[in-house]
Amino acid sequence: MLNSAFVNEKQVLDNGYVKLLGVLGDDSTPDTDARISTGSAARTADQQKILIRFLLRHKHTTPFEGSILKFEVRAPILVIREWFRHRTFSYNEESGRYKQLDPLYYLPEKERVAYQAKSNAQGSGDVHPDAEQFRVSWKKEQDEFETTYDSLIQEHNVARELARLNMPVSHFSTFIVTGNLLNWFRFLHLRMAPNAQWEIREFADAIHAIASQYFPQAFEAFNDYWVDAISLSGQEMRVLKEVLCKKLSLEDVTAALPAPGPTFTKREMEEFKEKLRGLGVE
Repeated sequence: MLNSAFVNEKQVLDNGYVKLLGVLGDDSTPDTDARISTGSAARTADQQKILIRFLLRHKHTTPFEGSILKFEVRAPILVIREWFRHRTFSYNEESGRYKQLDPLYYLPEKERVAYQAKSNAQGSGDVHPDAEQFRVSWKKEQDEFETTYDSLIQEHNVARELARLNMPVSHFSTFIVTGNLLNWFRFLHLRMAPNAQWEIREFADAIHAIASQYFPQAFEAFNDYWVDAISLSGQEMRVLKEVLCKKLSLEDVTAALPAPGPTFTKREMEEFKEKLRGLGVE
């Protein structure tokens, strides 16, 4: 059931949006699902928070599959193509075979029109000096297509499934997407990343803002252990071992640690120290 006190819909880009349609579960759900294996229940709110964080920290992810979030999304086709690569979601999209699609197109702001990135084959670089000229051209092409599309259907009775033949990826479409909390974490971790395309990052940020209202403890842990964390390769570990073991001691780290609490327990502190020992810090 939706909470009317929360923000359940956000506009994204010029003509898009995300709208929460339904929620199953809350922060108590992963805790309850995990504790079925032990037959005991959390006695305090802090115990629930500590367990949620422990589960995500140690990649015990199945308890997060029992919570469900369902959204309605309107996005450009170029965003939808990326989104639908997440095959663990359930999707239903509006069909251009059954209805004439709304005349909505994505036109990026001038600041978004950029050169191809020099070091990233799939990314954008600096703002292009001819950005406004390109925007005018794109808008003209979109208007021309919409005029032709409407005429084929309304004046010539061409089948809708064929009238859309030249539809650009800037056209907006609307779909329903349903997934469990773990799959939303996986989607957000990938699509909120700085190297994700800017347009889908805007949708991911909106999903994150809405969903985190319903699962604040789970999203706090997700932010801590997934979004704000980094992983290191074996080669990177070897480099750090060479440097850190000469620069740091466990006493230095222990002096900087905060007081233990639900968001950084004594157990997690010991796990952190064990990681440092693995890096050669003594």
